[in-house]
Amino acid sequence: MAVVNQNPIFVRMGDLSANNTQNTTANMATVALTATADYTGVSANHKLVFTSDVTNGCYLQRLRFKATGTATASVARIYINNGGLQTVAVNNTFFGEVSLPTIVATNNSATIEIDYPMMLALPPGFMVYVGLGTTVAAGWSIFPVGGEY
Repeated sequence: MAVVNQNPIFVRMGDLSANNTQNTTANMATVALTATADYTGVSANHKLVFTSDVTNGCYLQRLRFKATGTATASVARIYINNGGLQTVAVNNTFFGEVSLPTIVATNNSATIEIDYPMMLALPPGFMVYVGLGTTVAAGWSIFPVGGEY
């Protein structure tokens, strides 16, 4: 008979911040403006958007992208970091990318949200970085949706 998982994983509380702290000073979303021109995750222009709990890890369901105003088209590249120095390429892996369209912000209509599914159980201390393909004037807010174990 196959071994059954006796300890299923469920999150104990939601984590909607970039730095996995549940307090009023948490960085709720990160805004990316500057191009990274990088496929290894080492650019200083990459933005840290999520840090897994250092004791038990976290589950990251998705990243939500929302333009913070009128923005030109770009691409967001997503990297998983093993908790080591982000400037060292072997600590990062290119996870995926999503196209970000041109957005014209107005006062009488909504702009779109773009959800990028992650569906990852991240080990303790792992981090997620995002970099843009081109510089944008207004920026893109990147909001993580996940939970701590």
